[in-house]
Amino acid sequence: MLPQVPKQYNRYIEPFFGGGALFFALTPKDAIIADSNPELINLYRVVANNVEELISILTDMKNDETTYYEIRGLDSTLLSPVETAARTIYLNRTCYNGLYRVNRKGQFNVPYGKYKNPKICDEENLRAASIALQGVLIVEGDYKDVLKEHARPGDFVFLDPPYLPVGKYADFKRYTKEQFYEEDHIELAQEVHRLHELGCHVILTNSNHPLVHELYEKYTISVHKTRRNINSDASKRTGEDVMVKVEPKQRIFIVPEPVKLPSQMNKYPPTRFMGSKQNLLEHIWSVASHFQFDSVLDLFSGSGVVSYMFKTQGKQVFSNDYMAFSHYLTKAMVENSFVTLTDKDIELLFDNSTPTDNFVSKTFKDLYFNDEDNAFIDTVRANLSRLKNEYKKSLVVSALVRASLKKRPRGVFTYTGYRYDDGRRGSGQTAGIRIEPSAGSPGYRTTEGGTLRTDGKSPRLSERLISPPVDDSRRNDYASSPPDSRWEVLDRVVCPLPTQRTGFGARLDGDGGQRSVDP
Repeated sequence: MLPQVPKQYNRYIEPFFGGGALFFALTPKDAIIADSNPELINLYRVVANNVEELISILTDMKNDETTYYEIRGLDSTLLSPVETAARTIYLNRTCYNGLYRVNRKGQFNVPYGKYKNPKICDEENLRAASIALQGVLIVEGDYKDVLKEHARPGDFVFLDPPYLPVGKYADFKRYTKEQFYEEDHIELAQEVHRLHELGCHVILTNSNHPLVHELYEKYTISVHKTRRNINSDASKRTGEDVMVKVEPKQRIFIVPEPVKLPSQMNKYPPTRFMGSKQNLLEHIWSVASHFQFDSVLDLFSGSGVVSYMFKTQGKQVFSNDYMAFSHYLTKAMVENSFVTLTDKDIELLFDNSTPTDNFVSKTFKDLYFNDEDNAFIDTVRANLSRLKNEYKKSLVVSALVRASLKKRPRGVFTYTGYRYDDGRRGSGQTAGIRIEPSAGSPGYRTTEGGTLRTDGKSPRLSERLISPPVDDSRRNDYASSPPDSRWEVLDRVVCPLPTQRTGFGARLDGDGGQRSVDP
């Protein structure tokens, strides 16, 4: 049975608990166990909450026929919960074949077992069971009531009801004064169908009876050889059980039309990331908007566009990716809410006097970029550590990588040279960006516009890593400026949303602040 248990589920629910073999094999932390047998439920509650006193009572109980019938004849309603639990265990250990059976009055009526040395008090097992039952909700009640109140989508429900009779000893399965008839099995099947529709994982066991196959024909049924201990003839202690496995019904959300996203999403730079979901954002949000949630974990953030989409919806976002580049993207544009690069930062990054290790110039010479561009990358790399603000560093890395992608024909690095540079957008050109000289600093400055350099030449790589002029008065008045005006663009890379700034790794407030998770 264990291999058939779902790998992941929310809570474990077992409303016909009995001996609880599967529960104790799994020892789930979040569980609900139930049974309609009050003495059985009392036993598990005592084991969970008062196991040492129970052990003390069991230790003094003797195994002889006179004592057995005296204890069997006790009215359990007049005993304390611990005494009742001790009586339950004692009778189970010393009665015939360990059978639990009651008559129609609810009185235990199994004869003495005449065993020489039964283990009445198994201290080790009792203490282990007590540990396993800690934090578990133990309920006395009908299975339908238990499932109606507690079962939720994603839960794992194990059902081990009284079996359908297949032999003359079948009635020995009666462990409450109320029998479990054929119509009860039909009602149980209806409840299993409800659990399937609800989205629960279900495993049910029963005897290999034709009705079981009929009731559960739409699910996976397997037949297993089992051993029965209630037959006095050991050679006949065999049988067949069936196991029914029910997978949760898959839910498909059908949305007639994609939900229109805020105009804020248009400010996110176009992605050149294989597998990017930029074209699916409206569909993603149209489904996600059906759920009530405040925070989102984007486990494989990639280009960061999905994280940013949730940010525009005011959600707390946790972005993660095993690629450092993806981390820098989300740190620059998702976690960051207002930091941009200043003119002074740009001058510092372009400072050619800083010694470099020439790693890119040597390693990638004549492969992707010319010597001037390779030297520029090494210069920016060397000056990056001079920026103390982590968001600014992330902005620079994000912008530098995007500039490198734009410089490459069609943004591809799986070949060398420029044989695919056919002049089309994405093949090394920068259509839609105007290049202007920048007074007081090397390189050029870009703004949103329509033309390229005035000399008609393709911009150098350094001309792509640029920020627009920042008006000091606008920066000083940032906190009071309208949300739509709080934008500084770094070649369409820096597009922070106007939310409260948050420190990296700090717990965020609930107003839409974000963070990215460094892998």
